Amino acid sequence: MKKRRNENIVNILSAAVFAVFIFGIAIVNLFHGNGSFSENENRYLASFPEVSAQNVFFGDFDTEFETWFSDQFIGRDTWIERKAAARRSMGAIENNGVYFASGQRLIQQFLSYDESQLEHNIRYLLDFAEENKVRLNVLLVPGAGTGEKKFLPFGAYNVDETKLISDIYAQMPSQNCIEIAPALSSSGDYYFHTDHHWNAEGAKTGYDAICRSVLKKESLAFSYTEVSDDFKGTMYSRSGAFWTKADPVIRIDPVHPRSFTVTFEDGSVMHSLYADARLKEKDKYTYYLDGNHPYVNIKTDIEGGRRAVIIKDSFAHILLPFLACEYSEIDMFDLRYYNGSVSEYIKDRENTDVYVIYGAETFCTDKNLAVLW
Repeated sequence: MKKRRNENIVNILSAAVFAVFIFGIAIVNLFHGNGSFSENENRYLASFPEVSAQNVFFGDFDTEFETWFSDQFIGRDTWIERKAAARRSMGAIENNGVYFASGQRLIQQFLSYDESQLEHNIRYLLDFAEENKVRLNVLLVPGAGTGEKKFLPFGAYNVDETKLISDIYAQMPSQNCIEIAPALSSSGDYYFHTDHHWNAEGAKTGYDAICRSVLKKESLAFSYTEVSDDFKGTMYSRSGAFWTKADPVIRIDPVHPRSFTVTFEDGSVMHSLYADARLKEKDKYTYYLDGNHPYVNIKTDIEGGRRAVIIKDSFAHILLPFLACEYSEIDMFDLRYYNGSVSEYIKDRENTDVYVIYGAETFCTDKNLAVLW
C-alpha cells in the first residue's frame, strides 16, 4: 500500500513538473518569441492562435497552438542546428533531404520523379513546337547531386540526371537539345554550396553551350564582381547545417557595356539585370532579375538583333546576364505563375529563338507546362 502511494506521488509530481515546464515555456515564448520570420529557414513563423470560444471549441486552436509552440520555441535555430550536428556526428549522411557533402557543400537529394508527369511534359513541348512551327532550344540543367557527385558522402543516392536528360532528349529528336551535363560534371565549381542553383561559373558553361549550339558564334567576354559574401540558400535553410560557410554572389557584366530595360508583368521597370535591394535579404539569388516573376521583358541597346522567348524556371535567372548581351529583346515566362498564352509572343518565327530552360528535377515534376497555350 505504501509503495503504491509513493508511486502515485511520483507520478503526480512528474505530471506537475511536466505541466509547469510546458506552460512555463509557453508563457516565456509568448513574451519572448523568435519573431515573425526565420532568416535561417527562410520562412514566416506561426503567430499565437486566436483565443476565442469558437476557435477553442470548434476551430483548430490545438493544432495552431502546437505549430506556434514549435515555431516560437526558445532558441529554435540553435536546437535545429544541434539536431543536424548530432545526426551528422552519429553517421547520418543527410538531414531533411539534404546531403552533408565534402568541401562545405549541401546537396539536395533527388530520389524519384513521376514518370507519367514527365511524359506529359515532353508531349506538351512537342505539341507546342508543332503548333507554332518552331524548333525549341531545350536546356535541362542537372542538379549538384549529379554535377558534383564526386563530393557526395559514401552511400548517397540520387537519380542519374545525366542519363535522365539523355533519355528526355532522345524523345525530342526534332528539337535542338543542348547537352550540358558532362561539362558540369567536369572539374570546376559550378554550383552554389548552400543552394540548389548553379552559380555564375555554371551559368557561363551553359552560355558557352548555347553559343555553340544555337547562336553559332564565339562567347562574349565578361567581368565578374563579388557583390556579397553572405548568401545562405535553400539547402542551408532546409538542412539545419547553419555552421556551413555562406556563398558569394557574383555580378556578371559584359566587358563592352550594354544597357538594359527590364519590365515586369505589373509594369514596374528596372534599368539593370540586378536588384541591388535583394542583397539585404536572405534569399540573395533573387538579386538576379529580382527573383520569380510570371513575365519579364528585357530590351537591350542591340539594334536589329534577334529576339528570344524563354520558357523557364529559376535556373535561367543567373544565365540571363549572358544571354541578354546576345539579343535585342527577350520575353521570359515562368509557367508556375503565368496564365496567358506564350504562342502570341512568337510572331516573327524567322527571327526568334525559343528556349526551354529548366532544372532537370523541376522539369520532371512541373505540372504547369500544360498552360503553354
